[in-house]
Amino acid sequence: MAFTIPWQLMGTTVQGDFADLTIYTDRFNRKIAYRKEHSTKPRSAAQQLQSLRFKLAQSAWKALSPGEKRNLELATLRLSMCLTGQNLFISAAMRNMTTAYATVARQANLPLPALPAIP
Repeated sequence: MAFTIPWQLMGTTVQGDFADLTIYTDRFNRKIAYRKEHSTKPRSAAQQLQSLRFKLAQSAWKALSPGEKRNLELATLRLSMCLTGQNLFISAAMRNMTTAYATVARQANLPLPALPAIP
């Protein structure tokens, strides 16, 4: 069960994992904390493959030049997309959305880096 803690009274801005808690801020600007759940089952082959695919896409993002990253961020801003340039790149790469990605490049009038081939 979730519970709230007045973290701001302690002079901290906590978010993410902290000790045995996972903490986030809700829409009412309250900090909500849950106890971390630890899985007792090993990951399935499909989960391991998806994790590998995400790591490959993230590595491709890290390998981009600062200019390429800037163009991706600028494209999402120009088109008022509700995601970051990194989200756009990784999502398009993992889903092999080459046509939609090319449309974003054309509509933003920016050269975007090529998508990596993610198996």
